[in-house]
Amino acid sequence: MPSNDAAAAIRVAVLGEWVPSQLADVLALQRAEEPETATALVESGATAPAGESMRDSFDFALSPAAMKWPGWVCEPLWHDMLAVAVAKRSHLLVYREVPCHELLKQPIISAQSSTEELWHAEVHRLFKDAPQALEQTVGTFDMAMTLVAAGYGITIAPATRLAGYQSRGIAVRPLAGAPMVIMAYLLHPCAALTEPQERFARRARSVS
Repeated sequence: MPSNDAAAAIRVAVLGEWVPSQLADVLALQRAEEPETATALVESGATAPAGESMRDSFDFALSPAAMKWPGWVCEPLWHDMLAVAVAKRSHLLVYREVPCHELLKQPIISAQSSTEELWHAEVHRLFKDAPQALEQTVGTFDMAMTLVAAGYGITIAPATRLAGYQSRGIAVRPLAGAPMVIMAYLLHPCAALTEPQERFARRARSVS
């Protein structure tokens, strides 16, 4: 692809089940500032595409986990803070920021589909002293949030991950003393990017 070929499409793979909300802002910025360069999204339910041939089908990838692909750069792109999702009638809503010791008294619901995401490991580090009987693991994040809305427990996750569930019987509170976590990584080949690709990467980094 010639570096001055602004008409060539930029192909972006989204890895995993969750699409970061910031991606819409990046695409809107790309469309407004450089409409002559199309952007195509490539969906991938798996966190790690099967092999090198599959990676030839896109120029960039957004991943919730740090990937180590030969010949590719993986850089932290978007950060967030951990927060707590509770049912809208939860007594924990009396707190502006929920202290960790209060959460240890609640059933904690986790999603198996999120276990490869680095923020999930941070949650386990924070609650390593919680009794195992208080933790329940379900298959998907949607299932976990359904149980939270029904009052069966709480979920700890990045605030932007929880925001879309607030119209589904969920309330979100900051977690007191929560560390900043990485929400998404930007991956691209180590080889020099074309000029349109460089501009796209700069736009992605400019969005928070």
